Amino acid sequence: MHLLIIILAVSLIVFLFCLHVLAKEDLIFVRKNITMEILFNVAFFTIGVGLLSARVIYVIEHFSLGFLNPLVFFLFPYFPGLSLAGGVGGAMLFTLIYKAKKYPIGRIFDFFSMAFLAALPVGFFGQGLLMGMRDRFSGIFMPIIFLITLIFFVKILLPLNTRGEIEDGSLGFLSVIVFSLTTLISLIVRANNIMGFIMQLDVILLIVLLISSFLMLLMNEKYISFIRVKKE
Repeated sequence: MHLLIIILAVSLIVFLFCLHVLAKEDLIFVRKNITMEILFNVAFFTIGVGLLSARVIYVIEHFSLGFLNPLVFFLFPYFPGLSLAGGVGGAMLFTLIYKAKKYPIGRIFDFFSMAFLAALPVGFFGQGLLMGMRDRFSGIFMPIIFLITLIFFVKILLPLNTRGEIEDGSLGFLSVIVFSLTTLISLIVRANNIMGFIMQLDVILLIVLLISSFLMLLMNEKYISFIRVKKE
């Protein structure tokens, strides 16, 4: 339990630190008067929604009467159980529909997603430690994959986005695609029963996230011509 709290706390610190480093001098945020305080406020709202949706999806998939007790439901460090796919889905949906003061939501989504990529290696490595590193793909290889992806995004894709060659929001959708696909591969590697694997709620959510993010990426980049996406 204590190790779980430490993993979540370190992941949160990494997320916020990377968000600060990446976004503190972004010209679009400066022009839109989006301060780090505003960005962090939106981030905490998003994290809260993500944790709640992660808990709800876990409870749905592993329902027992004990979860009807509010203390059991909300004190997840003492009664563990979070769905990462549910958390990502809830946070993504909240970020994309958050329209307070006409913030540049697409760009905020991009930077949240890159900070999330930075925090994922901590979470998966910590999960590997909790499991005694029995699953080396999740505990070692997935953190490496996400770190390489983050470096590629920051060094290659973010400059393209800054120059206007990639639409705001597209980096976020690409991040979710990488997360969903990599996590699905990890689950497939560990699956013993394919039919049982396909029927898992987390797997269904990951597939929905993968397909919807791919379609929204095409829409955002205007590859689907009959849909018009309003630029931020």
